[in-house]
Amino acid sequence: MELTLSDGRTISLSPGTARALLGAAPLPDAPDVWSPVYRGAPGNTALIEQGLAERTRQGFLSLTLLGHEARSRLLDPHAAGGPRRITLDPDLSDREKRAVLVASADRNTADRSEPAGRNKTILRMSYGALLTYVACQILLDLSPVGTIPLVLFAAVAVAVPSELSARERARRDPRRVLRDLADRYVTLDMVEGEYRSLLERAQRAVDTVLESGPHREGLLLDTVRNEVVLAETEWIIAHGLVRLGREAVRADRTPVTGERSRAAAERARAALAGERGRLEHRIGLLEEYAARVRAFEDERTDASSARAFDAVADRVVESGAAHEHHEAELRSLVRAQEAALRLSEPTDPDAVGA
Repeated sequence: MELTLSDGRTISLSPGTARALLGAAPLPDAPDVWSPVYRGAPGNTALIEQGLAERTRQGFLSLTLLGHEARSRLLDPHAAGGPRRITLDPDLSDREKRAVLVASADRNTADRSEPAGRNKTILRMSYGALLTYVACQILLDLSPVGTIPLVLFAAVAVAVPSELSARERARRDPRRVLRDLADRYVTLDMVEGEYRSLLERAQRAVDTVLESGPHREGLLLDTVRNEVVLAETEWIIAHGLVRLGREAVRADRTPVTGERSRAAAERARAALAGERGRLEHRIGLLEEYAARVRAFEDERTDASSARAFDAVADRVVESGAAHEHHEAELRSLVRAQEAALRLSEPTDPDAVGA
């Protein structure tokens, strides 16, 4: 199985590697460390060599940003018709990009970390208080009133570390990071209906360039700049379309009740049309670039096919020349044998009759 990722890289996944990525899960005490389920050194080494996983400082095997993106493509239910695209703010850190990809891949998973953590804290406080009360009554023979301070102290001693641990896990939870980064990524479902096709056009154009052979082979002059500029352009377009769609909805929902509102509505529609035209112009530039890359790739493929056909023709011609030489030898042999046969035929009629 091959997957082409957002930066144009194409990776090959074996069935075992795909299962390892699909089965990855966060570590209980480190929710931002997603460990694949591949067991054994060879499988882990394969994941690391492909850049899909890496070792943390503590020695755990954790998915990289590339691994999370590959996993999100595998989990996408519409992968057969094209992977679910996420346009990311290029200024996001790798950790933040990883959080967005993780949350997007597991977007149907409810965030139950806080309720579960609070329930565990309450349960531990109850156990601690109960054990302290029993110990005070049996071992120290204290009165119920005398045990109250110790019971409260035990409850607090259990609650504080547990609450701090729960807060730390919640702070590092990728889904919480995703909520904090709501304005730093764009998916198609965040764009209003009529503008989605524009974002799809921009994404297709960027994908065409980054997934092309010339880009992967470094034939487009500056590969790094290509990736940086295209990512920034896609983000500007996507973010602009989200904002434009929201403003268009507000304009449509605002009633026109008089001359002033009618004039203001016309001004708003003109502004919306002008901004849409500017975004469409940028999308057109992307599509023009993609068309040139595609034409270059088609021309190169055409030239390669022409060379292959020419090679076939040359081999056939060479083979035909050899056949002509042998055919000439064969004709010469046949003529010689015909002459010999004529010379050996009897010419005396009496000899024939005898």
